[in-house]
Amino acid sequence: MAKKPETGGRMPLLMPEVGTRVSLESTRLTGRMWSRIVGWKEQQYLLLETPEAHLPAGITTAFSVNDVLTLRYMDDGVIVGFRSPVLGRITQPYPLTIVAYPHHAEKHSLRRHPRMACYLPCQVQLGELEIARAVIRDVSLNGCRIRVPAQALSILDDTAPELAVDTPIVVHVQLPDDPEPHAVAGRVVSFDQEAAYAMLRMESAVELVSLVEFVGMFTTRLELSDII
Repeated sequence: MAKKPETGGRMPLLMPEVGTRVSLESTRLTGRMWSRIVGWKEQQYLLLETPEAHLPAGITTAFSVNDVLTLRYMDDGVIVGFRSPVLGRITQPYPLTIVAYPHHAEKHSLRRHPRMACYLPCQVQLGELEIARAVIRDVSLNGCRIRVPAQALSILDDTAPELAVDTPIVVHVQLPDDPEPHAVAGRVVSFDQEAAYAMLRMESAVELVSLVEFVGMFTTRLELSDII
């Protein structure tokens, strides 16, 4: 099987698997909503779960027929984005939204940009030490950088920072649309301590697809002005 190209740019669209999580942006609302792909009919339409949305006063629906939605999802380390008009909505027995099938999409490889800056609160277990408040400051498919309060590491005062390398680490982070926190396991590969906090660089045992997907949706800029 030929390997998928990882370069960015406008390319023909291959639909992802049913159940793939998609971020949606509507001209009616600020911010992003999350949905999942339910199915499609090639060259005709794409079927999505209608997301729950907290609507401001005076707005009764997140989007209506003919509204243009911006959709993004991640496929094998590549952010795929396109714009499509809403063709219709179904309310019973399940809320579904039908959008036009896009002919092209903009693609941007996250593998070419391995670290993405972010600010995600998390909890950390560093060896036997539990740290209730920490922050993920950047993330890649292979790991992340975590800021922890220096006082939380007081138990390590008698240990040189470099000796923390290879310490087992588990990071717990809550993402939208997920009922349970994600647990990311790996090892510490670097450890720099400042006066008020320490920065830990961890290498994950598996690719951090969900974290990269979430952060990439918010930090990746795609040229979508004429893609429908």
